[in-house]
Amino acid sequence: MFNYNFTELLSHGGFTLIILVLCSILSLKVIIEKWITMKSLDEENLDELTLKVKEAVGEKNFKMAVHICKSNKVKKLGFTIASPLAGVFAYMLSNLNYKKEELFDLAFSKMDEEIVKLEKSLGVLGTLGNISPFIGLFGTVLGIIRSFEGLSVNEASSYLTVMSGIAEALVSTAAGLIVAVPSVIFYNYFVKKVKQSVPAMEREIKELLFLLKNGEA
Repeated sequence: MFNYNFTELLSHGGFTLIILVLCSILSLKVIIEKWITMKSLDEENLDELTLKVKEAVGEKNFKMAVHICKSNKVKKLGFTIASPLAGVFAYMLSNLNYKKEELFDLAFSKMDEEIVKLEKSLGVLGTLGNISPFIGLFGTVLGIIRSFEGLSVNEASSYLTVMSGIAEALVSTAAGLIVAVPSVIFYNYFVKKVKQSVPAMEREIKELLFLLKNGEA
C-alpha cells in the first residue's frame, strides 16, 4: 500500500510537493556550493595560500603573487569556487600604492565584503528552513480538506478520496520537514564556520600586510 515510487509520491503530494522538490534542489545546490567554499576557509588551506603568496612577495614577484591568488579556486562537482582570502590578497597586491594604514583599512573592508558574499547565499538556506514546514503544512491542510470532501459524499469512491487526501497530507508534511531540517542544520553549521574563520583570515591579512609594508610608517 505504501510502496510508492517517486511519480506516485508526486501524485499523492499534490502541487505543494512539487514546490518542495524545487526547494530541496535549491537547498542542495547551496549546501554543496557552500561546503566547497567552507573547505577553502580551513586553517590549513589558509596557511597554504598565505605561504605561496608570501614566497612570491618575498621574491618581489608581485605578478606571480596575484596569479596565485586569482588561480586559487576549488573545482568540484561542477562548481568553481574562489577563496575569499585569495580575493582579499589580490586586492591588496593591486593597491600597493596606498600607505600602510590606508591599505590596512582597505584590506579589512574587502574582507568584510567577502564575508557578506558568503553570508548572502546562506540566507537562502535560512529562508528555506523557515518556509518549508509552512509549505508542507499548506499541503497538509489541502489534503485534509480533500478527505472531508470525500466523507461528505455517500459513495463507494469516497473511500478512495479520503485515503488520497490523507496520503497527500502526510506526504506534504514529511516533505516539508525533509527540506527544512537539513537546511537549518547546514545553515547553522556554515554560519558558525564563517565566524570561526574570521580570526584566521585577519591574522593572514596582517602577516601579508607586514611583509608588503615592512618598515613603512
